[in-house]
Amino acid sequence: MNREEARLELDATTLRPQDATPEARAMLESDAELAAWHEKRTAFDEEVAAVLANLPVTAGLRENILRAAETPAKRPVHWITPTAIAAAACVLFGWILLWPGNSAMAAWESESLAAVAKVEYGVMRLDERAESLEAVKKHLTLAECPCPSALPPALAGLRTYGCKRVQIDGHAATIICFELQPGKEAHLVVLDNTNLSNGPADDAPCFKSAKNWRYASWNHGSHAFMLATTADAAALKKLFGLT
Repeated sequence: MNREEARLELDATTLRPQDATPEARAMLESDAELAAWHEKRTAFDEEVAAVLANLPVTAGLRENILRAAETPAKRPVHWITPTAIAAAACVLFGWILLWPGNSAMAAWESESLAAVAKVEYGVMRLDERAESLEAVKKHLTLAECPCPSALPPALAGLRTYGCKRVQIDGHAATIICFELQPGKEAHLVVLDNTNLSNGPADDAPCFKSAKNWRYASWNHGSHAFMLATTADAAALKKLFGLT
């Protein structure tokens, strides 16, 4: 069993780890990168499960799901089962509940937070892994992706996990992941600000919060930035030399 096969199996058993095969569990214990991913993925599933557990169940929900699954389609897909449909519906609904963006935000702001949340919870994997900002910047420069030219020194000195290339509101963007403190990450979104609607103010960071996220946004040169974390506001502001 390789890492990807173990990841697929562990992803399906985050809330029932006893159902994973001994091979997958053994790889989880010996592979630090896989273990870190699994910890974040499990935390996300547990958070979704907790939210769903506190919601009132609409009368007839189970019957409606089963009825929908039994309705013949024009092109039947035989592998889709009522259980799979229900599971997919729960995951989708849970993700909607935990979605950090809202309609009051600018499009780039909402999409940036959504992309960061996907990386945080292991829904979206990093393109490149590197343990220093210099190594990340070297990769981004070679790939011709948005790359920060100047960052607060406290942020630039943090250990990194790697980066992810994304599109934010139609603009090329990069997410760089930092280790803020044990068990907490800070995710920096860097995007081209050319013709960016409702972009952030120049240089001075603007601090906001959304659900369990705290974030700062600012503009510098040709780039707009967002730095987001689930750590407390004090930890975020400390990166900018504020208390």
